[in-house]
Amino acid sequence: MSRRAASDRTSQVVLADGSHAEIRLLRPEDRPAVTTLFESCSEENLYTRFFTVGQGVVSHHIDHLFDRAPDAPTYVALRAGKMLGIADVERCDDATSEIAFLVADDSHGLGIATLLLERAAEDARASGVAWFVADVLAINHPMLQVFTDAGFQVEQHPEHGDVALRMSTELTPQAQSAIAARHAAARARRGTLVPRLEANRP
Repeated sequence: MSRRAASDRTSQVVLADGSHAEIRLLRPEDRPAVTTLFESCSEENLYTRFFTVGQGVVSHHIDHLFDRAPDAPTYVALRAGKMLGIADVERCDDATSEIAFLVADDSHGLGIATLLLERAAEDARASGVAWFVADVLAINHPMLQVFTDAGFQVEQHPEHGDVALRMSTELTPQAQSAIAARHAAARARRGTLVPRLEANRP
């Protein structure tokens, strides 16, 4: 199966607090904002992302983000020019990709990881990727909740302090309902219409 690059478009979204943001692919000019995002995160936040701490790990990962193949996309969420979160996807095989997230310390609870997951799943489906996999620390309850609440089919396998997750990217009626409910709640907080997301299409 040929490997197709992710769609290079900007998705206009509404966060859980009703504010507007955008999700798009990482660009070369984003490096200063990405560096600021990682450097501003607490050690606890970085540990739940990398299972370790240290600026060496962070700097190596940032280099890696800007030296990736087109079929290994990185998505960013921005509000008023500030980077709120990032999701990077690594192709494992033709049907499976690994996904991981980092959200700024002051931006938790806004639904950023969920919105990044929705966008990444949409592009994954279009490129023939049927499954996302992720390793999440068992103590990282918010991230586990992101996957379980997203509405997609999820399998969880606890393994020595972390949880191996496998999530289908198929847009089932259950996933569509969960997405619609999230955006309806955002509309209620904003009091305006939420731009229609590509992920909501049947």
